[in-house]
Amino acid sequence: MLEMIHCHWRRQEVCKVRCRGVPTVDMNNLCYHLEEKSGGKVIKRVGGVVFLYRGRNYNPYTRPRYPLMLWKPAAPVYPKLIQQAPGGLTVEEAAEMRRRGQILLPILKLAKNGIYINLVKDVQDAFEGNDLVKIDCKGLEPSDYKKIGAKLRDLVPCVLLSFDKEQILIYRGKGWKSRYLKPLTPVPKVEKNNRAVSSVVDSSGESAGASNNVTIREVLRPRMFKLWKRAIESSIALSLDDDEANALTPDTLLMRVDEFSITSQAVEHSFPALLVGNGKEGPEALNESDDGIIRPQENQFEKSLDADDDDHFEYDMLERLESSAPLGSLPIDSVIEQLNSE
Repeated sequence: MLEMIHCHWRRQEVCKVRCRGVPTVDMNNLCYHLEEKSGGKVIKRVGGVVFLYRGRNYNPYTRPRYPLMLWKPAAPVYPKLIQQAPGGLTVEEAAEMRRRGQILLPILKLAKNGIYINLVKDVQDAFEGNDLVKIDCKGLEPSDYKKIGAKLRDLVPCVLLSFDKEQILIYRGKGWKSRYLKPLTPVPKVEKNNRAVSSVVDSSGESAGASNNVTIREVLRPRMFKLWKRAIESSIALSLDDDEANALTPDTLLMRVDEFSITSQAVEHSFPALLVGNGKEGPEALNESDDGIIRPQENQFEKSLDADDDDHFEYDMLERLESSAPLGSLPIDSVIEQLNSE
């Protein structure tokens, strides 16, 4: 591969390298080794494509030479990836997690010779909602998905549990910490049967529901949390405090929704108004009569009675195509005027 890069550099300054498969899991490491071994510089990276620049003072005769390998070197011996009790777990805990992983749905399926740039980020996002993550690797070589598991173990980081059935099962570890300061927003969960939770009554007969009831909560995923935050910032969604939400009745809630819908539409579809006077500025100016009713000018659509129907139709269409705005009032006119002045 390095010889091919130098052969391309003899004809052109930039060489394009297309990367697929296991190396795309860690593109930063790939670009580092390309720059170190070839002596060039990565100037652009788009997905799995890397553009390698040879340098301003490149000399093909003084470049480093690589010896021709006449034999295949012996494969290195790596330590065992899957342990019986990894990551400080006991044997029973590890067996229980592997049993749970059998019924767990994979977060994605890896294609053969694909581009796995977002794999590390997808696994980290999945760990925000569950302590176990499974990746489907059906169709890949066993050596490939084992290399992917080893890279995920170092990049995420995580604990490898199993490679059974061509699937990678990983555990986020006991020392896992969330990447977000406020990753989850608690919201009250409404039961499907809509039954009210009865308060606990002590021996004295007084209700102790406020102190003893456990409120069932459900949490938002990080992606949904970002979407809600973006919607609130752009005035598409409305956030209510706990006191306001508890004080809402069905009628007041409907009123708040109607008011917010009108406000959000006004913010989204607002535009500067254009006022046209009654003078001679516009070609289709309007006249106001004594009774206050606005009517068009009498000579606006005057046409000779001797004209044919086709001519009348063409005249009507031309009248519709004419702009009702005076010259210089459109935004494009101000842009053209500014460009002409410059």
